[in-house]
Amino acid sequence: MTTTKKTIQDPDLARVEAALQRAAQKARKTARDTRTPLVIYKNGRIIMQPVEEEMH
Repeated sequence: MTTTKKTIQDPDLARVEAALQRAAQKARKTARDTRTPLVIYKNGRIIMQPVEEEMH
């Protein structure tokens, strides 16, 4: 199976994925630093997940 890569013409949209990854990384760091769980949406449910569990 071949994978095709789409080129995004809009420069703002082209940077969205990197920005979301940075935001997720910062959220994990904040949760770890404050010893609070991450609140995530998974399989149609809202879950409070400890950072250690999420990182594995």
